[in-house]
Amino acid sequence: MKYFALIDPGLSPGAVNKLKKFDIEPVRVPATGLVDSPVAGHPDLQVFLNNGNAFVHPGIDRNFIRKISQFCNVTFGSTKLTRTYPGDIAYNIAVTGDTAFHLKNETDPVIKEYFVTNGITLAHVKQGYTKCSTLIVDDKSIITADKSINETAIKNGFASLLITPGYVNLPGYKYGFLGGASGRFRNMIFFTGNIDSHPDRERIYSFINDRGLTVELLSDEPAYDAGSLLISSY
Repeated sequence: MKYFALIDPGLSPGAVNKLKKFDIEPVRVPATGLVDSPVAGHPDLQVFLNNGNAFVHPGIDRNFIRKISQFCNVTFGSTKLTRTYPGDIAYNIAVTGDTAFHLKNETDPVIKEYFVTNGITLAHVKQGYTKCSTLIVDDKSIITADKSINETAIKNGFASLLITPGYVNLPGYKYGFLGGASGRFRNMIFFTGNIDSHPDRERIYSFINDRGLTVELLSDEPAYDAGSLLISSY
């Protein structure tokens, strides 16, 4: 089985090379002028990826579509992205197992239909940037700094670790999100860099390790929000 990862075009060369060492094919998501420039290349704003199915916004670069079509099934959503919230969140959905977390009224309708067809429950949360805000550990475990996601996850039978917001770099913003600085691959959680400055570092590591997973750092620099590492097989 082969793997690919949708990544921000600005992901550090060291992190890209580390992905390749795991035999993961990095695929850069082209920056779009439709959203705020600091997040213009963030994969989790332009693509929703689930079980080998990629849902993309109508204005996405067509060369990129041709590239990822060799890795997964591509479907165009009906929601056009716009620069200001909530116009940029339609595809920023966190899914684990058979549950999706998102701001229901803003979820792309094509993706909603996909959820219904595939028996995925859409759990409403107040946070629109759900994928950025959620580190998916396994089918029933997440880590988040968002209270709404945390409360909804617990109500739906998930183990959820609520952490302190911040301590993740995102140039152009006060801070980024841990979900946006990570991705799961096999039995590992990748971070774009270290989280040594995070006050909940030990709790985060313990939560991951207690579920039989390990942490792999893609660089020695502090972790930064790169719009998630969207990793799938093909």
